[in-house]
Amino acid sequence: MKEWDENSDEVSKGFKDKEKAKSLLKLVELREKSLKNLDKNEFSTLIVEGYYEIIKELITAIMSTDGYKTLSHELLIGYVDKFYKEFSKFEISIMDQLRRTRNDIAYRGLIVNSEYIDRNKKVILEAIKKLKQVLNLKL
Repeated sequence: MKEWDENSDEVSKGFKDKEKAKSLLKLVELREKSLKNLDKNEFSTLIVEGYYEIIKELITAIMSTDGYKTLSHELLIGYVDKFYKEFSKFEISIMDQLRRTRNDIAYRGLIVNSEYIDRNKKVILEAIKKLKQVLNLKL
């Protein structure tokens, strides 16, 4: 994970865009609905990918309300780590692990075992819940 640096070439400072954040929140809700219907034994890889997409979209929405954007997935996690201390180092670590796992799924064809979900679902869902709380306070 990259440490957040607002002077990085990968970071843009712009206006605070609550409408974009609201749209991303609606997309998150759609993703959550679709994940509920998937059997973790058959679709564990897609579930893990979906959890990461939810986290990515929530952080993007939070950054949007703060007036920042980046295309770097590493900097997304670094942003939360630097500015939102309500997240434990363990939660940050799990979010970054999800980022790397999703990258391996997308670019290396990794198939994720359902035990990964069994081990990590609780902390992933807690991180998602906290991200939503942070975002909703900003909207």
